Amino acid sequence: MRNVRIIPRLDIKGPNVIKGIQLEGLRIVGKPYDLARRYYNEGADELIYMDVVASLYNRNNLAHIVEETTEKDVFIPITVGGGLRTIEDINNILRSGADKVAINTAAVKDPGFLKLAVETFGSSTIVLSVEAKKIFPGKWEAYVDNGRQRTGLDVVEWVKKAESLGVGEILVTSVDNEGTRQGYDIDLINVVSEVVSVPVIASGGVGNVKHMEKCMLNKRVDGMAVASILHYGDSKVGELKSELLKVFGQRIKHGAWDDVEIGQETFDCEVSIVDYNCGNLRSVKNAFKQFGARPKLINTIEEILNAEFLVLPGVGAFETGMKNLKAKGLDRAILEYARQGKPLLGICLGMQLLMEKSYEFGTYDGLGIIAGDVVKFDLKQDLIKDGYKVPHVGWNSISQAKGWEGSILASLPNNCDTYFVHSYFVRPDNKEDILATTNYFGNIFCSAIQRDNIFGCQFHPEKSGKAGLLILKEFLKISNKREVVNV
Repeated sequence: MRNVRIIPRLDIKGPNVIKGIQLEGLRIVGKPYDLARRYYNEGADELIYMDVVASLYNRNNLAHIVEETTEKDVFIPITVGGGLRTIEDINNILRSGADKVAINTAAVKDPGFLKLAVETFGSSTIVLSVEAKKIFPGKWEAYVDNGRQRTGLDVVEWVKKAESLGVGEILVTSVDNEGTRQGYDIDLINVVSEVVSVPVIASGGVGNVKHMEKCMLNKRVDGMAVASILHYGDSKVGELKSELLKVFGQRIKHGAWDDVEIGQETFDCEVSIVDYNCGNLRSVKNAFKQFGARPKLINTIEEILNAEFLVLPGVGAFETGMKNLKAKGLDRAILEYARQGKPLLGICLGMQLLMEKSYEFGTYDGLGIIAGDVVKFDLKQDLIKDGYKVPHVGWNSISQAKGWEGSILASLPNNCDTYFVHSYFVRPDNKEDILATTNYFGNIFCSAIQRDNIFGCQFHPEKSGKAGLLILKEFLKISNKREVVNV
């Protein structure tokens, strides 16, 4: 089952969230963190931050705003767009706390930049942002500069090319409908979702829940960006979800954290997070702070060997991850740490790196701590009509493969929802290493592993609301006197 995500979009100018009509006549509607926190508590699935004046300064100015948001109590994914023109720009915004980046102008100017970004950070991190204006019925042109500058690119041909370059998601905004509250451009959304096999997010024009219902009639729509209806207080995220649940059932989720309690327990301990220049580490760091732990970023052999609790997070391509670890000898240090029997947690790419081998963009050796490999989801053509997409992006359930007592999942109910964003998954050789599985359109894949002191999550606990925080809390409760693992 694929669930449609409800994603508040916050267009930002300077320190403020603004809103206009057809991307013009902008007015201030609030502060980014205040709105982000409100929408998170209402059950938003993700957030989009878009710097709408980035083109004026040739840079994205949202790093400090993203840092403020993720520093406190917002634990869902954030996509950031506007003014991201170099690999360094993307790396900086990911390190500030973003989980995905939306690219428009830089991709139009140099489509090869998309390919380079995908190879560096992984397809599930790179979103193509398209600002579409209708030329005549059935045809749209892509624009840049917040809908002000023509590109001459046909939207349909452009999104097909972007997919061929490896982008993992497409955010398509109707410039004509943006801010009008007259509804999404359904024709545009239908055409784009029909010609690509990656997730598509509809944006621009929603004024009421009926507009969202009409959009969801297309089973290939993966998410709906909303703005005015929330910013002006017409509705709340939870209210929209409740109405959509009545019509579409389990294709809409209330939020993975509604029915769990974190508790007040705190831990006086140090958590070492391996910084190997692969993605968003800030959110992991801030999540552990919720329990009184002292998280720190480390990048030396000595720091790894002396760690009390070690976390290997990561967003991006497998080859890049291993290359970065080996450059400083961190791979050997992680192996030695694991042999000492102390707790090690791999998250997303970090979990994949624990395996022996990956087939992402070639064949590459991993750390070899867990026997098995990393493979890509098959793009099953017969399921595409029902909304099957690769990457697998959004909320999905984790189910018990064996008892969760004494594991990082001990506090969660079976079939709890967590947040995924990935195209590849692990296949452990030993089934006893599989802690949890997830069903994605009939693909039953390993979503969590455990072997003695070694744990891993394919999903992002730091972006899975209260449920994800409970996973990190259980990790802190694990004794470091476990049996030494053979690696």
